[in-house]
Amino acid sequence: MDIQAEKLALVQAILDIEDIGLIKKVKKLVSKRAKSDDWFDDLTEEQQQSVMRAIEQADRGEGIPHEEAMARLGL
Repeated sequence: MDIQAEKLALVQAILDIEDIGLIKKVKKLVSKRAKSDDWFDDLTEEQQQSVMRAIEQADRGEGIPHEEAMARLGL
């Protein structure tokens, strides 16, 4: 099946959806893909906040060296 046929099949499947929750999920997925392919955008709000806190801690020099982290993990 070529790309145009795939698109038409997808449009028809979307038109057949009656579940508003599913429509919102599809809309969110399409709008996210259009604006960015950044992995950070796919994280939950809590995960994003955790990453930002870790960056702030690293900026303040509160992290540990990579070698020490690996040793703690036994790697």
